[in-house]
Amino acid sequence: MLQIRNVKYVIQAFLVVAILIISAPSQAKSTAIRWYSGGNTKLNLTPIPIDTSPSIVLAGTTTQKTLIVTVARKKGPKRSNPIPVAADGSFNVRYLFKDGNGTYTVTLSGSEQRGSLRYQGLGSFAHTVKKTAPVDTLSLELNSRIIDYVNKVMGTTVGRGECWDLAQEALDQNLADWIRPTTFGRQLNPNIDEIKAGDIIQFRTLKITENLPGGVTKNVTLGAPDHTAVIYKVIGSKRYTLAHQNVGGNRNVITGDIDLTHVTGGKYWIYRPTALMIQQ
Repeated sequence: MLQIRNVKYVIQAFLVVAILIISAPSQAKSTAIRWYSGGNTKLNLTPIPIDTSPSIVLAGTTTQKTLIVTVARKKGPKRSNPIPVAADGSFNVRYLFKDGNGTYTVTLSGSEQRGSLRYQGLGSFAHTVKKTAPVDTLSLELNSRIIDYVNKVMGTTVGRGECWDLAQEALDQNLADWIRPTTFGRQLNPNIDEIKAGDIIQFRTLKITENLPGGVTKNVTLGAPDHTAVIYKVIGSKRYTLAHQNVGGNRNVITGDIDLTHVTGGKYWIYRPTALMIQQ
């Protein structure tokens, strides 16, 4: 009888252990990273859980001064944007996938030079999205942050002093969703949409002819052929104060008024800057 009881207790113990193993939550698996030559020695990426969410956290440390994330989906736009890297080499952002469901290829590249235009591929991985991001997240506007940046650099030269450099720095430093060279965000229709301070305006050989009192005619051309500016203040319908640089040979950030109700030639486009990444 003693032996039978022992066997009974062994079987009961075995069943308890088996139930615990089956019911215990499985450890989340991480996305597999395909490292390029030497990439894993220059980038330490926090494991990314395998899921189907419309965003991922890109965090870790890097020896690179410039870190770029490039995201592409088949038959979709390709985005290539910098990730801010702290002085100690750390970074931590949430990246938003804004082009709907599908499988995206995420590539991380870097450079030992800050602000470099030449990068070395570090690694890549795939992420499949099957969930829709909240509308308020997809359309998170950055206008106030753009104006804060413009106020910070007013009267100084941004980058090389080209007009485009002001928009680039304002958007990149605020983790904006834009596609180089001139798709600065969500395109607006100035005849229908509300235009706000902080929107980006792009000119293509725009000509303005205005008849002033006393028989004086004022002619203004913006863009030879292109010019980029930030709408600093909305004065009225199609009347704005612009913040821009490289105007009349002046490479400092300055302001000036423009009246687009007197356009006689050329084109212009206005974009609303929205977030692509959120600093964690």
